[in-house]
Amino acid sequence: RTNVLRLKTHTPLPIAVGFGVGSAEQAREIAKTADGVVVGSALVNAVKTSLTKAGKATPRTAKAVHALVAEIAAGVRS
Repeated sequence: RTNVLRLKTHTPLPIAVGFGVGSAEQAREIAKTADGVVVGSALVNAVKTSLTKAGKATPRTAKAVHALVAEIAAGVRS
């Protein structure tokens, strides 16, 4: 939080944070001060754990990604 506030004193540009964001609670805390929340590794992991052993998408793949995005979006909006 302190670093985001400090950065905002040096630029009019939006500040987005995205290291280690994988839950609604983390996104909620970041969204209190940052202009954006970036989710990367958590989405990659959601896809990875839903693939077949051969690395092919399954019906669970889209559901897993959608569930994670919905959870994090709800955290940012709350």
